[in-house]
Amino acid sequence: MAYKYITREDFSSLDQLLRELGKRKNNKFMRNKFGSKEGDEGFTGTKSWEEAIDLLANGYTDILSQMKSDVKAKSKITSNSMATVNHPIPRTAIVGYSPCVPNAILGLPNSMITVERVPMKRKTLSILYQMGACANEEPSFFEEAGAALLSAINLIEMAGIQTQLKLCFFPAQKNDELLFPTVVIKNYGERFSLQKVSFPLAHTSMFRRIGFKWLETSPDVKTDFSIGYGRPTPESSEELSGILSLDKNTKLINIRDIHRVKCSVEEILKLLGVM
Repeated sequence: MAYKYITREDFSSLDQLLRELGKRKNNKFMRNKFGSKEGDEGFTGTKSWEEAIDLLANGYTDILSQMKSDVKAKSKITSNSMATVNHPIPRTAIVGYSPCVPNAILGLPNSMITVERVPMKRKTLSILYQMGACANEEPSFFEEAGAALLSAINLIEMAGIQTQLKLCFFPAQKNDELLFPTVVIKNYGERFSLQKVSFPLAHTSMFRRIGFKWLETSPDVKTDFSIGYGRPTPESSEELSGILSLDKNTKLINIRDIHRVKCSVEEILKLLGVM
């Protein structure tokens, strides 16, 4: 589909996203709409906007134990990838941190054990996750897909591949306008914390409260989304990557991709090109 308008807004962090949303008033189309604050718990997964913000700040801990069990059970998946990690290699040398007794007895000059790290280029992967669903989808739709993706990313990090993780938290369309706001959840080199990223990737309130708030307050939206807040984008990840002109090193994966493979961690790793 050819869109007349592609409305994007890229936030460098969750803190920046929340600061911006806190300063904005509703735009002209959504001036009487407050779905971000009025949605009930059965739909949004939280009792209030304030609860959603608290979970965003402190982590969505309800799913952590299951996710950690998932990661432990799938740890063998990383065995082949682990060969790419820059491991320290012990060897003997003139100087080192410990004597090599056999060499010392023989009077050899290389009688100390040292550690040599072989220079290797660190692998990186940029992941863009598109969450979004129809109004009739249960909160578990978000949680199951997000938990599976988090387990997959954790395994990728364990394999020594540094990830950058971005989230499109309100992918929607109406008429000829596509909405695609993103926020950086984790940058390269940052420690991967399941607790930190659990809410934005696995909780329906990231879409149905934070995302709604963005739509209600975005000054750049050009179409009236007040009836129904739009609908999900129909394109495949490959088609959407082309429409958005994404960097070829960025892997776009959407929530429907994950449900299509029945939330299989192994299949998600294949979709991300690491298996």
